[in-house]
Amino acid sequence: MNFNSLITKIVFVFIVSIILFITVFIGNYYYEENLLNTRLSENYKKITKHSHENRLAPNEIIEYIEKLNFQFIEDGESLTRESKAIGSGPGFEIFKNEDSFYLFIHGPGFRILAKDLDKYPLGYYGFLILGIIFIIFVLSFLWIIKALRPLKLLKEEIQDFSNGKLNINCKSDKKDEIAEVANEFDNAAKKISLLLNSRQLFLRTVMHELKTPIAKGRIVSELIDDDKQKDRMVLIFDKLNLLINDFSKIEEIVSKNYNINKYKNHLDLTVEKAVDMMMLDIPKNKIDYENISKKTIKVDLELFALAIKNLLDNGIKYSKDKKVRIQENENELLIISKGDKLKKPLNEYFNAYHNETESKNHGMGLGLYIVHEILKMHKMKLSYEYLDEHNIFKIAL
Repeated sequence: MNFNSLITKIVFVFIVSIILFITVFIGNYYYEENLLNTRLSENYKKITKHSHENRLAPNEIIEYIEKLNFQFIEDGESLTRESKAIGSGPGFEIFKNEDSFYLFIHGPGFRILAKDLDKYPLGYYGFLILGIIFIIFVLSFLWIIKALRPLKLLKEEIQDFSNGKLNINCKSDKKDEIAEVANEFDNAAKKISLLLNSRQLFLRTVMHELKTPIAKGRIVSELIDDDKQKDRMVLIFDKLNLLINDFSKIEEIVSKNYNINKYKNHLDLTVEKAVDMMMLDIPKNKIDYENISKKTIKVDLELFALAIKNLLDNGIKYSKDKKVRIQENENELLIISKGDKLKKPLNEYFNAYHNETESKNHGMGLGLYIVHEILKMHKMKLSYEYLDEHNIFKIAL
């Protein structure tokens, strides 16, 4: 249970109020009962006092109390044992058995037990008021919970929207404040969705249009007679084509439209895939490998390799010797390069297009943002350490 939830707080207040209400109800019951017992004691005290002051004989006492709507009980010993004593006074006691009250008068040489035939209901007016208040309170609680229910639905729609579901509908025809917020968010979501769709359409159109001249250039490159020049041109166009594909993936990641497809892969083959994506002329001149095992990891191969590629690209681009080392250490994959320490905490580089214009790491932000988003999709974390003039980025596998 979320104790910070507004509904939880309302339910808690309702439960506390119910407990207090029950306490008041029980207290009122005992108060009315004690009030009735006190009233009976006063009445019976007057009857007993009259009998004693007038020195009435037992048969006269019976006649007197029968006129007051009492019924004489001949065998009262067993009844008094089964009854509850609720009061007493000089020369008398009061017993209660079920809903009937009994007056027990005793004196020198006699004992008289009489049943009071009058009915003494408790003051039900107070109970009626409490009952009406309770019903109103419960109905008010249900009304508030019903009024807040759209808030939960709005929260779910907002969560769906934040997870990339753009075609949400939280419009409401009600007139309360929650409906106003829902309608404003619905309008904002539709505008954002329209902008994102326009951007995606523009980017995809541009990438599609770029692929056509790249493909033509790739074909024309095959016609070059000089093998060295031909290979160089083919490599350039292949790199351009790979960049277009990477841009497409990045666009899907940023817009949260990428459907991740995780399956088991070997770590060494995943690293090899990342290096191949860099399309370096001679990879071993730029990248050193250490202890990369055939450990099995469950990842989206294309996506995870893209994250490693970004870290390797950053390592080479911003290192002092233009080299990077990648190694496996227990349950971590380390990307190590020689260079200056990051000027700000790593988390600040996870913002898109973060720049440090005064540092050599200018432009690193976008690469780390993409890496962070990819690892977040895999439920993995990226950490950073600076040791012996080396930047060390760690992926927890």
